[in-house]
Amino acid sequence: MFGDVGNAASLAGVIVSLLGLGFAILQLRKLRGEARAAREAAEAARAAIRRDLTNTELVRLDSTIQNLKEVHRSGNRERALDQYTIIVRGLREIALSHPSLSSDQQTQISRATLTDFNMEHAVEALTGNIPQDLWQDMNSELTEIQSGLVQGLEAQLSGEPS
Repeated sequence: MFGDVGNAASLAGVIVSLLGLGFAILQLRKLRGEARAAREAAEAARAAIRRDLTNTELVRLDSTIQNLKEVHRSGNRERALDQYTIIVRGLREIALSHPSLSSDQQTQISRATLTDFNMEHAVEALTGNIPQDLWQDMNSELTEIQSGLVQGLEAQLSGEPS
């Protein structure tokens, strides 16, 4: 008689254990789905933050280029020299933070950086008043950078998936 009760208790224990195991597996699957959803939400938030930061960097870069053009118009050599480094730094940060840029875009950034360096060296090398036509030529190159590279990057990176 105690043997039958013991067998029934063992059978009941196995059934309860199997039910518990089944419940645990269901909870693990549910948890895995929630973890996946949380990871996707975190990745989406990270991409949105990256887009916002990039847009801020591009707006700052565009503003700095515009300021440099104004400084060129005024002929202020010292203020111009301060702006070139800021532009190069902004271009480099964008290139480094977006490895997904095409090789053509990376080349455009390199060209813009080189153009900026050349302007800086030209301003440093010239003594006395810098001719107004040189400032105008520099502003034309800066306008090309603004309208081509910066606006193109704004269009692409504002909607970059990640």
